[in-house]
Order: sequence, then structure tokens, then C-alpha cells
Amino acid sequence: MPAIGDMSYGYSTAGVADYLEAIKSEALNLAKEAVLDTSEIKTCCENEWEGKARENFVANLETDAKHVAEQFDTLYNILVSEINSVNAAMANKDESLINVE
Repeated sequence: MPAIGDMSYGYSTAGVADYLEAIKSEALNLAKEAVLDTSEIKTCCENEWEGKARENFVANLETDAKHVAEQFDTLYNILVSEINSVNAAMANKDESLINVE
């Protein structure tokens, strides 16, 4: 952690970056892995269900799982954009507090 004299702003920009990376690695990636792991559902369907309806269901399940995983990425990118916007606003506020005219 930097000393207060070493800081450019009154908040930690590195902390924001670390926070975003933690969300991505801990929450986003785990959620994507979970939604994409359809193996148990597929196994159950294959063991208990026959016919074209099963094939369609499994195909739709895979398509939907991929779509949800992509939405996680989209939502994460929106979150990053919003946090970066707040970060920029905080930097502007800090600048206005220390600029004396």
C-alpha cells in the first residue's frame, strides 16, 4: 500500500483495478464455468429420454448456456465501463480540490 505522500489521488486506482480483476476471476469465470457445464443434464437426458425432442432440448440447452456465458462477459464489460466512469469522476473531483487559482 503506498504512503499518502506517494498517492496522486485520494483513492486507490490500483485498488479499483484489483477489485475488477477479483470480480472477473472469482465471480465471472466461476459463473461461466457453472453455466457451461451441462454434462449432468445431458447425461440424464441421454439415459432417460429418447427421440428428436431430447436432441432438440440438448442442442437448445447448449446454445442457451453459451448465450448466458456471453451475457456475463457483456455485463462485466458494462460494469468495468461504469466503474471507470466513476473512477474518472473521482479523479476530476480530486483535481478540483487541489487546484488553487
